[in-house]
Amino acid sequence: MLTKKIGIDLGTSTVLVYVKGEGVVLNEPALMATDEKGARVLAVGRAASELLGRGGKTRAIRPVLAGDGVDYNAAGVMLQHLIGRIVGRQRIFRPDVMLSVAPMVTGVERRTVLEATMQAGAKTAYLIDKPMAAAIGARVSVATTDGILVVNLGAGSTDLAAIAHGEMLAIDSIRIGGDALDRAIEAALDRRHRQTLGPGEAERLKLEIGSATPSAAATWLDVAAGEGATHPLRVTAAEVQQAIQEPLATIAASLQRLLAQVPDARRAAVQRNGAVLTGGGAQLRGIAEYLAARAGIPVRVARDPQSCVAVGTGMALDNLQVIRRGQHYIT
Repeated sequence: MLTKKIGIDLGTSTVLVYVKGEGVVLNEPALMATDEKGARVLAVGRAASELLGRGGKTRAIRPVLAGDGVDYNAAGVMLQHLIGRIVGRQRIFRPDVMLSVAPMVTGVERRTVLEATMQAGAKTAYLIDKPMAAAIGARVSVATTDGILVVNLGAGSTDLAAIAHGEMLAIDSIRIGGDALDRAIEAALDRRHRQTLGPGEAERLKLEIGSATPSAAATWLDVAAGEGATHPLRVTAAEVQQAIQEPLATIAASLQRLLAQVPDARRAAVQRNGAVLTGGGAQLRGIAEYLAARAGIPVRVARDPQSCVAVGTGMALDNLQVIRRGQHYIT
């Protein structure tokens, strides 16, 4: 097959690209480095992160802001770069591309993203809502399920949907995700210790000792404090767990709100099948147990949750009859 089928999950912090027959071929920061005026792109993805880390007169640009706000010019440039890396510069055989979007994105915004994807070199461009792509990537039989909830925990937002027989019955999206947890950790430690954290240390705390539920073990981690600090800051797992309770409560409330929106005819099925968690935030320890206790339904974490949306976008290209209702595409 000469025409490649490509699925792209362009998120707030990370971009993943899935190619049919090859799997996830790219997992890099959703970041571009430009010159000081933003006129010339110097690097994209991991190369941009490395360039920006060296300092100098460079500018960081993220195509996706605050979870679902999109800089369409930047997104077009990044898509062009990504497609070029996958299919080569000559692009004799242009690819079919499926791109995931937040469910709350407007029709005008969807059309703009589609046009940017076509201009970036796609032969055919489609959009799919992130929760639907996440469900497909999590191996949920979306065409036949009688009801299930999907919660995609991204860096900038959490997107949720109730799905039955190939349709989204109810959706919700909140601008709370992994980045909000990092900010909550930073703020809590600043209040408690009167010290700021070094760059990236809040995320390290979250990943290494963070948990949504209390931990039986008294673990701790020494992290770099901010400017002016002479010694590392020792932080306990209990401090991190307490720090992230407020944003986690907001996510739980969104799940409860979504459950209440499920039509009566599907509520019993949804309560039986429960929810599947996808996205990088699903890797937080105890998150499934935390949400299950608050929503009163079974909750499980998908296998390889961070890749589910990207994999689902690629798989959806082979199942257009399943996802075409309510989706958007250009040929």
